[in-house]
Amino acid sequence: MKHFTLILLFLFQCFGAKAQTELADNLKKKYAINRGFETMVNISIDVPGLTIPPKDISVFYEKGKKPQIKGKGILLLPKKGFLNQFSDLLNVPAHWILLEEKGDLEFYKLVSLDPKSDWVTADLKISKANLRIDEINLTTKESGVYLMKHSYGNGVFPTATEISFLTNRFNIPLKFLGKSNIKNIKDKEGKVKGKIFLRFTNFRVL
Repeated sequence: MKHFTLILLFLFQCFGAKAQTELADNLKKKYAINRGFETMVNISIDVPGLTIPPKDISVFYEKGKKPQIKGKGILLLPKKGFLNQFSDLLNVPAHWILLEEKGDLEFYKLVSLDPKSDWVTADLKISKANLRIDEINLTTKESGVYLMKHSYGNGVFPTATEISFLTNRFNIPLKFLGKSNIKNIKDKEGKVKGKIFLRFTNFRVL
C-alpha cells in the first residue's frame, strides 16, 4: 500500500510539473515580443513629499537595443512595469510553485534559476479563463520590491499598470526636490516608497 501511495504521489507531481510547463509556454507565446513595440505612455508618480507632474511619452523599443523615449521636460522612468517585462520575466529559467487556486485564478511563486537575473522571486496572479497575468509581485536582488497590477482592455497587453514599490534605487532629479530634503523622502533604511501609474495607448507590436 505504501508503495502504491508513493507511485500515485510521483504521478501527481509529474502531472503538476507538466501542467505548469504548459502554462509557462502558453504565457510566453501570448506575451512574446519578437522584434519590439511602440506605444504612448502617460506616467503619474506618487511619492510622499514630492510633487511630480504627470508626463506623456512615446516609447519605441527594438529587441536588443536601448529604448527610444521621447517626452518634454525631465522624465522619471520606472525600471519595471513596461510591456516587455512579461517576456523578460517569463524567459528566465524558473521553478514554478502553485500556491493556491481560487475559482478562475491561480497563484504561483516563481523562483529564479538564473544567477544573472535581477530578480529572486516573482508571485504571479493568473487568470486561467483569459490566460493573462493580472499581478506580479517581484522581489529583486538590489532594487527592492515591486507589485504590478495590470488592467486590460480587449488586447493581449495591459492598457494600464499600477506599480507599488519599495526601493533604494529611486533616482530623483534635484528639480523635483524643491525645498524637500531627500532624507525626508527615504525611510530609516534609505528606501523610497511610492506608486507609479502607467496608461498605455496606441500600442503596436513590431
